[in-house]
Amino acid sequence: MPYLVSTSFDIFFDNINLKGDHRETANSRKDRVVSLLEKDFEILDAFATGSIPKYTAVKGYADLDVMVVLHYSKHIQGKLPSTILENVRSSLSGYATRTRKNGQAVTLSYETWPDVDIVPVSRVSNSDGTVNYYNVPDMNREEWIKSRPRKHSTDMAEKNKVCGDNFKKIVKMIKWWNHQHSSYMESYHIEVIALKTFDSEINDVTWGIYSFFKKAVEEVTNYTFHEGDMVDDYLDYNDRQEVINRLKTAEEKSRNAWYLTYNGKTDDKKAIEIWKQIFGDKFPSYG
Repeated sequence: MPYLVSTSFDIFFDNINLKGDHRETANSRKDRVVSLLEKDFEILDAFATGSIPKYTAVKGYADLDVMVVLHYSKHIQGKLPSTILENVRSSLSGYATRTRKNGQAVTLSYETWPDVDIVPVSRVSNSDGTVNYYNVPDMNREEWIKSRPRKHSTDMAEKNKVCGDNFKKIVKMIKWWNHQHSSYMESYHIEVIALKTFDSEINDVTWGIYSFFKKAVEEVTNYTFHEGDMVDDYLDYNDRQEVINRLKTAEEKSRNAWYLTYNGKTDDKKAIEIWKQIFGDKFPSYG
């Protein structure tokens, strides 16, 4: 058991971190998805995305996202998002599937980790033929959402170079906090707030976590925009108020915990107790 806050965070990160390079598995399952769907769809492109390829996944909460780019005029034009997702499910009728909670993907279940969240999309190209963005279906609101997953992955990698490895460590810790508090926030939303929070090397994880929560309260209260689009419009009024309340509680507790070991203060015991309140059972107890 740890006696120092720094040691407790090392143990905590080891407890929640999804170790290893899972790109081979990701590519294999991406290829399998394509082979299953191409009997019914003309697929223009397919690629793995989400937290696993970005190395921001945490244990027990990481499925693999596969974006499948469908021919627009043949499969998407004039159809509702719910229709597209149902068509994908029908194509996979011989397998165990379900619609993801956020209404943006069809989950294909495997006997071994990870399951695959299939996101059927269309692409919108620039005049030079490069992809500007992808349209992602949201069956809960029957809307199409703009997404730039490859640019976002690049932005996360570049920010990690600027801020150091603590950047993605903090992202993973915040994702874990979110899962312990009813998973109100989407992973992309958390990552966007992290991009907005940090601009330089993160030397103190505890200060970084407090800084994230402080920024997150501001962002969720005033709405989060990124790349010209609203990121948190998936939150209805009641859920938004709940998220704000939970973020405010985490902001206050993390500020108090950070201050207990700041500038020569050495109340590690009390600080660890507060950090454990924030992050739950995977955060080690003092002693």
